[in-house]
Amino acid sequence: MQSERILVVVVERSKTEQRAGQGLEIEEPALSVVKAMGILDKLNEKRTGEMGFKLVDAQGRSCGILEVGGISPTGALEIMRGDLTEILYKAADESANVTYRFETTIHSLRQTQYNVIVDLENRNDKTITTEEFDLVVGADGQRSRTRQLVMGSPEQLHCFKPVGAFVAYFSIPREDQDWPYSQLCHFPGRRIVWLRPVGKDSKVTSVYLIHLPDGDIPTVRRANAASDRLKQKEAFAELYSGLGWETSRVTEQMMRAENFYSDELVQVKLPKWSLDRVVLLGDAAWAPSPFTGEGNQLAIIGAWVLAQELSRNRGVVAFEMYERRLRAYVEGAQNIPLGGYAPYIFIPKTSWGIWLFRTLFRLVPLLIRLVSWTGLSKTLPAGDTSHPVFDLEIDGADTKKLR
Repeated sequence: MQSERILVVVVERSKTEQRAGQGLEIEEPALSVVKAMGILDKLNEKRTGEMGFKLVDAQGRSCGILEVGGISPTGALEIMRGDLTEILYKAADESANVTYRFETTIHSLRQTQYNVIVDLENRNDKTITTEEFDLVVGADGQRSRTRQLVMGSPEQLHCFKPVGAFVAYFSIPREDQDWPYSQLCHFPGRRIVWLRPVGKDSKVTSVYLIHLPDGDIPTVRRANAASDRLKQKEAFAELYSGLGWETSRVTEQMMRAENFYSDELVQVKLPKWSLDRVVLLGDAAWAPSPFTGEGNQLAIIGAWVLAQELSRNRGVVAFEMYERRLRAYVEGAQNIPLGGYAPYIFIPKTSWGIWLFRTLFRLVPLLIRLVSWTGLSKTLPAGDTSHPVFDLEIDGADTKKLR
């Protein structure tokens, strides 16, 4: 083990730490990572408090409730992405070897045998400064600019694998009925509206709109391609107009939402996550799509493994070890459940399919109570064994080093 500390410069395009984003869940093995980082208590303080998941019909009537944990979409540690970002930012900012550059983006970069020469652009005054780094980590999301600068565009790489869905995320003013359960309603044509509480005292509610069309949606695709937020909102308003339940309220408030985000869901699949002295992390390397439920976990696990390997090897060999340890696990986590058909089963197309789904859902809480009451749960396998176990290689030395 080498004893010298790594000096880290974090480049962030926003004015301050990024507080936007929707809710997320942290579960094992990522939970073990945040424990080792010493931030679990702070994360628990910021839990949304969401008490479970409720399926409703177009009249707002409950079709059943799944309490926290188990097969419920509501996990034991639900937290808003902005709160997680703030906690991570403050923890890193306490380190003397970490520097943040806000309102800054990578304009261009060039690799040599010994370093990476990076042109950094200040988004405020458009000035460009040139700096040299030993290594560069691109953790800039599904549409990573770092990946494009180093490896090529998504079209050149053929790295985007669509999963057949369009989504929109945003927040709306909270109303009393939004607490304490998240609520989801299906509509014909494979459309859902999912409202999730942000916190007991929060003034806003998170909204997820997910649509799995039979074919292309030109209006949405054109708006996404142009990054035209108003056109995106108008396209989703047209898709959800007059459907019932909370759709009128949601679409009306969506037009005023400042944190609106829309895109087509894709997975990112690359033959290699690094090129010489530049490595990719998180969605930039392997976006699994929300349908896997693994995106947050993989980002945390991936960051841990990369940091671990950089603490053991200062050169590009760290990138090779990082990918060697993690790739098989990531590829397994990218598998969408039920052979890729889970979204189509859980988001039915027809009114009859929706009725059948709601009917079956009403039985789930009864079956859970029956299993618990009869003691059958003791005869069932403990935990989910369908996903391979990942060895985080957590030990005292690494934990101390990586904090």
